[in-house]
Amino acid sequence: MRLADYLLDEKLTMTAFAKLIGAEPMTVHRYVKAGRVPRPKIMRRIITVTGGKVRADDFFALAPKRASRRPGL
Repeated sequence: MRLADYLLDEKLTMTAFAKLIGAEPMTVHRYVKAGRVPRPKIMRRIITVTGGKVRADDFFALAPKRASRRPGL
């Protein structure tokens, strides 16, 4: 589950969640909006606080393959 979805489901603000994991609100904002990946220590806290609903792999999305712009490739 994405962190943004977890926060919505649990009706938590980024500020409230930041306090739960011992991080700054701007840091959580970056995780949610900018696609930043938490460092291992914070990742463990996120997994613990969310009861495993948000996992490390949820921060890694496979980018869609781009079509080649050059003909014949």
